[in-house]
Amino acid sequence: MTDFILLTGFLGAGKTTLLRDFLAQPESADTAVIMNEAGAIDIDGAVVAADKTGLPMAMLANGCVCCSIANDLLYTIEALVASRETPFRRIVLETSGLAMPGPIIRSLGELGPLGMRVRVVTACDAAAPALTNDGFAREGFETAAAQVAAAGIIVLTKLDRATDPGVAATLTAANPLATLVQEATPSRRALLAFTTEAAAPAIPPAGDVSGHPRISVMLGQPGAVGVETLLEWLENLSGLLGARLLRLKGVVQPADMAERMLIQAVGSTFDPPRRFMGAAEPGLVIIARDTTAAEILALAPDIGLTLQTQTAGPFTGPAARRLSSS
Repeated sequence: MTDFILLTGFLGAGKTTLLRDFLAQPESADTAVIMNEAGAIDIDGAVVAADKTGLPMAMLANGCVCCSIANDLLYTIEALVASRETPFRRIVLETSGLAMPGPIIRSLGELGPLGMRVRVVTACDAAAPALTNDGFAREGFETAAAQVAAAGIIVLTKLDRATDPGVAATLTAANPLATLVQEATPSRRALLAFTTEAAAPAIPPAGDVSGHPRISVMLGQPGAVGVETLLEWLENLSGLLGARLLRLKGVVQPADMAERMLIQAVGSTFDPPRRFMGAAEPGLVIIARDTTAAEILALAPDIGLTLQTQTAGPFTGPAARRLSSS
């Protein structure tokens, strides 16, 4: 199976350097690269191409792949796949620093027949973090928050220049579903970024968790309702929060089904629900920004939803506070 790796990260996070460090290693064999620049001149693409002779590569320039040139991305991926007889081990799309992951993942839904596994790797600048705890006025906060929440792997870059020892803890609290790569050696960091399998999510226990003041991580337990009611609630949740819904993942047990269902979303882009036979306990992890638990509970008071807030801040109230709609 080919891994389609969406490499995200806010402006200046070090995405291109991370990719170049990986491509310099033998483990990058059978890797194709797609570069997306918001400007008309694809400088980063030229730099990457100059580093590695024979690299299968495509450019998406003069537009942001999350909005204006999504169709070009589909054509580009199909052309790369058709260009060789054996499948690539991975295809890496390095996005512009201003790209939102959700719309890109939505556009990739049409590639289902190609059998690709989509993964999100987000680079975060440890020296100038985009998710600071005073991030209310930080330009680009909404984009950076979406990139961090979408990640299966979060990679801390520029560790040699970092001055805030709390950056890693802030990122982990903002997205406990992700595996954090915190490696000082550039080559090892890059190898872990592109070859690590995302671990099973470890949700922080109830208690005082130091999180971001604008990002809420909530653990939800729906009551005993049918599958249609659950799906309708998820659709309404997406409509209510819109761009404020950063990530949702978990397992639910509908009252009218013998099997459990796996639910996943990046932003408002939901995977089709599917039956889940694994060992995870039922529950939904909801990562949202500028949202209160009370706002979510008021959406559907009849489904018996219980929400446990994992992070504290002016939008979420006391840590580990339990609220219920029943």
